[in-house]
Amino acid sequence: MSRVAEASVQAALADAALQARAGRYDDARRLLDSIGGQHSDDVAVLDLLARVHAQRGDLARADACWARVEHLDPEHAGARDGRRRIRAMWGGRRTGGGLVLGAAAAALLLAGGGAVAGWGFANRSAEQQADPAVAQELAQLRHDLNQIRTATPPPPPPPSSSEGTTSRETALREVRDALGDQRWTTTLDARSVLVTFRDPVFQAGGAETSRSGADALTGLAGLLGDLTDVEVTVIGHTSNTAPVPGSRYLDNAEVSLARALAAAQVISADSGIPLSAVDVAGAGAVDPPYPNTSDANRARNQTVTVAIEVVP
Repeated sequence: MSRVAEASVQAALADAALQARAGRYDDARRLLDSIGGQHSDDVAVLDLLARVHAQRGDLARADACWARVEHLDPEHAGARDGRRRIRAMWGGRRTGGGLVLGAAAAALLLAGGGAVAGWGFANRSAEQQADPAVAQELAQLRHDLNQIRTATPPPPPPPSSSEGTTSRETALREVRDALGDQRWTTTLDARSVLVTFRDPVFQAGGAETSRSGADALTGLAGLLGDLTDVEVTVIGHTSNTAPVPGSRYLDNAEVSLARALAAAQVISADSGIPLSAVDVAGAGAVDPPYPNTSDANRARNQTVTVAIEVVP
């Protein structure tokens, strides 16, 4: 790499770090993508991108970035610690079996501190705790997480040939066609099919599905159950209206993650996809499916979107 190119990368990395410190994670991610993103060979780029993903609750992509960091630098303490925490999230099981999900899991998924300074579990003072039931579940979950000894294999490398790219595009179009339904729209990007529901999936302020939302989730799950070689990620959303005082959720980040977890349970139950194979992420009020310019759109943002990727 030339000195000019290296200086450009370092400038973009520094700018991304500033954006992340300010909580502008989308801007930070776009800057990092412009200098290689998840395919970069720069450990600093990958580590910061992993922290940005983790701060937003997108643990699947955070783990993929940290896995690449470990491949490049096996002694990287930040990557090792980050992946350990993620394995704890997804490996945690109660004595009776089954994944531990719910509002407490959503609380644990939130990051504490700045994305650049570090990534850790959310900490609350006693007066901040919104619901004693959440606190009890959280304590039980922390106990369960201490028992985790599972390992997560690194993700497969992305296809590098034009033939592989063409095959992926064809497979994604087939997935999009298979998921056609009037209750949602499907859009394609380079890696996935994104399902956006037309009507609100959840009632305002929490993770309780509406009647039409439950019907739509069940309908989508039935179609997903007929697909093979796909990975499913559920992303929770909220409007730009904060939870009302007295809510069991501290903020929109918790609400969005609770919604993602609730939707993942429905999708798993009605599709046959193991719950452990459904990734979840929470976007809070960031990047909502619909602009928050009307009451109707704010209601529609009480939702999740579902991303379906084709396994290479």
